[in-house]
Amino acid sequence: MDDRTASLLRVLGVQTALVSAAIHLIEGLPRLFIYLPILSVRDPRPYLFVPSALLLVGLATAIVRGSHDRRLYSLSAGVLLTYTVGYAWWHLTDHGGLLPTHDVTNPVGEIAAHLAADPIALVSFAAQVIGAVAFLALFAADPRAVGTAD
Repeated sequence: MDDRTASLLRVLGVQTALVSAAIHLIEGLPRLFIYLPILSVRDPRPYLFVPSALLLVGLATAIVRGSHDRRLYSLSAGVLLTYTVGYAWWHLTDHGGLLPTHDVTNPVGEIAAHLAADPIALVSFAAQVIGAVAFLALFAADPRAVGTAD
């Protein structure tokens, strides 16, 4: 990978991470302000969305400021992939149950139906996947990357 491609992937990864972080903050902060004062854990998502979104903002900031560390790339991809897997788990298990209480014969169709019904979730999901791919490509092939190579 040449420097130009790596720079483009950094811009793409940072932009998609910030889109995802913004959506998770918009979704998580209002609920956190409701649940935290009464110490409710009825919905665990705000407690997970807000810190992880702030972590993404910090990671994106470090990358924009010139860090080419593979650990930052892998952590950024990991957070974005966790969001993606978490979305699928949440919607396949009846919003947070450990096991589905209904038959899911087509998990991909089920997730696609949820995404089609919620444009904001679709934008976030797409940003997460694109960002994760960009950061994983940087992890593997950024010519200026430092940190563990294997």
